[in-house]
Amino acid sequence: MSIFCAIALALSPATAMPADPATSTETDPAVMPTDHDEQGENIISRINAPGSRVNVDEPEALLNRIFRAKSTEAEAENNLPEEQSAEQSEAEKPRPARSSKAVGYRVQIFADNNSRTAKAEARQRERALGQAFPEFGTYVYYDSPYWRLRVGDFRSQYDAEKAASEIRKSFPAYAKEVRVVRDRVNVRQ
Repeated sequence: MSIFCAIALALSPATAMPADPATSTETDPAVMPTDHDEQGENIISRINAPGSRVNVDEPEALLNRIFRAKSTEAEAENNLPEEQSAEQSEAEKPRPARSSKAVGYRVQIFADNNSRTAKAEARQRERALGQAFPEFGTYVYYDSPYWRLRVGDFRSQYDAEKAASEIRKSFPAYAKEVRVVRDRVNVRQ
């Protein structure tokens, strides 16, 4: 039995569902039509009937997406409610850039491709460095096949080298792996 038939049966309180639809000889053509178009029209007509107890709540955002896809942009703007058009105009306003990306330098503390331990080690070192140097941003990311930990957003190589020497002094166990690398860094404006 298709979902349309089940919905149609549920909408009709007078029609009882047979115990076994496969062995039943009674089929109401109004309830179980064979053509797919007829099924859809039957369900819609039952839902829209004056005495129907079915309430269909569709999200407003879904309706707007459907209407926007079928009509041009100009028509969609005219059909939107005032509240939504105000929300859209606020969303379309350009916002001031808080930070942007630029070419700069970071201090790489860790890089490993051991899939079992690399992520945990990178996170552990991130916590340790974050406590010792809260002024530096820490970045753990996966660049296949390596897990990497990089620190800071430095515009010049000199500033990155200074930070690297401070990190080497504070964490001598990491000193072998600490190096300055060129990267895209966050620039605060």
